[in-house]
Amino acid sequence: MENGRPPPRRVTYERGIRMGGAGWFGRLLAAAVGVIALVAAAMLSIVLLAVLFGLGTVVAGYVWWKLRALRREARAFGDDGRTIDVEVVHKDMPSDDSAKR
Repeated sequence: MENGRPPPRRVTYERGIRMGGAGWFGRLLAAAVGVIALVAAAMLSIVLLAVLFGLGTVVAGYVWWKLRALRREARAFGDDGRTIDVEVVHKDMPSDDSAKR
């Protein structure tokens, strides 16, 4: 400017509206908006956590119910829960030809 001082940091538009003020009202408004944003984010995270917990409980219950039915069906065929069905394949068998299978 003409007196050697740097221009002010405030931006003025044609109608004289000042933007970017650092007065007490601007600081108070920024603090209030920040607090509101933090509270809203905390509430959203709590709601999302509750929804995800509910969905996880439903999925775990569904899987448990299906496994319960499978265990009941296995018991109907004489499985007492201690039997493991395995197939023994010897490594050195000369008749081991996997192409025939």
